[in-house]
Amino acid sequence: MTSAIRRMVRGESAKVFAPLVIAVVVLSAYTEFREDNFVAWANLENILLQTSVLGIIAIGQTFLIAAGQIDLSVGTFAAFSAVLAATQVTGGRSELLSITVCLVVGVLVGLMWGAIVTKIKVPPFILTLGGLSVFQSLALVRAKNSPVPVRDSFEWIRTGDVLGVRTPIVVLLVVLIAASIVLHFTRFGRQVYALGSSEEASYLAGLPTARTKVLVYVISSTLVAIAGLILMARIGSGDPRSGGGLELKAIAAVVLGGASLSGGRGTAFGSFLGVFVLGVVQASLTFLDINDSWSDFVFGGVLIVAVLITAISDLRRDNQGQRRPLSQIFSMRGAATAPMMPAEETTNQQQLEEQS
Repeated sequence: MTSAIRRMVRGESAKVFAPLVIAVVVLSAYTEFREDNFVAWANLENILLQTSVLGIIAIGQTFLIAAGQIDLSVGTFAAFSAVLAATQVTGGRSELLSITVCLVVGVLVGLMWGAIVTKIKVPPFILTLGGLSVFQSLALVRAKNSPVPVRDSFEWIRTGDVLGVRTPIVVLLVVLIAASIVLHFTRFGRQVYALGSSEEASYLAGLPTARTKVLVYVISSTLVAIAGLILMARIGSGDPRSGGGLELKAIAAVVLGGASLSGGRGTAFGSFLGVFVLGVVQASLTFLDINDSWSDFVFGGVLIVAVLITAISDLRRDNQGQRRPLSQIFSMRGAATAPMMPAEETTNQQQLEEQS
């Protein structure tokens, strides 16, 4: 594990993290210069609290994008989960049962998406785009077109803390740590990156591509259900319109964190940094009293820059001949057990050779 962390710090992931950290520091320093208390712990905690829902969704989306998949329904499904939990509680059911129902529904939705993509070969972009409208409609119907208040329920999420850290932030950090371990230090994580790099090569190498696809959808949908519960608890109601735009922001954060939409690259920590950058940008606009109309402009600009940087990086890698020929990948049948790190395909080859 120590050697894997050392490779990640020295590798291309560090090249992605460094600009994000610099951007946060520069923007925070500028805002602090203009307005006091921006870098205070209270404001930092507020940024993490405000981005906790998006962060959990983005980490789930990281699994999908690293595997070459995508889910555009995560925003409306989060809203549907919030409405589902709220209506369960207002219907007299316990909080524990409400949480269980939401998590089970999350697992079932992930199984459904994974099965359709794997067995029927429906493109995930089109499939989940339809799911976006379906969940939006289901949330509106179940909530009867208006937010469902939860009154005093889920107070332990809304106002609770663990060792002085607010509960939604704790959940985000736990998800971040767990996802990082799974992606970088387990066989399943290596299979995710292998699938995203080349599904055909992964299949010929004997990797369980179908099972991996299903599992990444299950992980993502379950995390979205958790995010929906936190969203409902934070605003005190199940609002059927509360998840609008979260899917695009999640994808933007994942790409900003160094992931490639073509698959094979992406880290949970990078996605977390991407979410944090978006949170700092939004907080800076608020502190500097800049019109909210500019927030979408800034968000779109950040996304365009991130996509351009990723595309330029891919072109340079292709021009330098760092991508392995498929014939080499096919011959490496030890891919299932080789320690694979994202975005370091030269290192991947060395690892596979050592393992074989």
